[in-house]
Amino acid sequence: MQALSPALADKARRNLKEPEDAAAVFEQARLEVVALIGEEEQKRFDWALLAMLRQAKWDKAAAVKKMCALSKYASKNSHLFVDSTADEFIVQAEIGMMSHLPVRNSRGELVLLLDGVKLTPYAKKFTMTDMLRFSVFYMSKLMVSEETQINGVIILENLHNYPMLALNSMKGGSLAGIRASFEWMHLSPLRLRGLYAIKQPWYIGMMLGLTRPFMPRKLRERVYLFGEDTSAMLEAAGLTPEQVPPEYGGTLEGFDYCWHLKQQLSFERAAQMPGVVEAIKPEAALW
Repeated sequence: MQALSPALADKARRNLKEPEDAAAVFEQARLEVVALIGEEEQKRFDWALLAMLRQAKWDKAAAVKKMCALSKYASKNSHLFVDSTADEFIVQAEIGMMSHLPVRNSRGELVLLLDGVKLTPYAKKFTMTDMLRFSVFYMSKLMVSEETQINGVIILENLHNYPMLALNSMKGGSLAGIRASFEWMHLSPLRLRGLYAIKQPWYIGMMLGLTRPFMPRKLRERVYLFGEDTSAMLEAAGLTPEQVPPEYGGTLEGFDYCWHLKQQLSFERAAQMPGVVEAIKPEAALW
């Protein structure tokens, strides 16, 4: 655990019930997880425990239970949790289907970007397994940031010309694959504060009806559809047009959807260089 700024520490206490003895509670939870799944397995998911405690508002029993569920999910889907490096995912990110902004919104939330129309070219090149492996790697890096753990995350989604059948054409994009995707979303320690979508076609309502049974309850309650009213979406999301690419109703030109992976790759390389005393941590710059 890191030393938090006074404002962030106060927010954690008010919104997440963070106790005065948070470090002691964390250590107790860690020891319980070790007793249940083993020390090596606990180390494997060391990045998740603090985030899960904050997600559970410091309900230690709930966080420990979720850690065990994550370990069980990983044992059933071991192909998703192999050791990976940033360069393995740059080709996926270049398509522009998923990224996040290098700035937070007015509430301090990290802003993920999902461009639905890019799902078609993505599905032609990659499988559901590729997508989930990228998501697991992505989450394990994002959730190291204590600011992200406390403030949470929102998603902006561009649904213009969303390809309804793209997932069907993706290898592994069966109902079982979609279920595995939602199961991972439920088990991850992401504090999703809202999903803000624009330019949705008429059939999105039908698709939501099919996928809602697999969505966590809180996600179902935090999906907002704005149609063509991009200004209203940005206002609700706590963002200005200058901060957001045009696909999401903003005016930010030349956005590099791989910026975070390139930063992580630089960090990985710097960490391996002899004589480097301290590399810049990616989370310091919103990774």
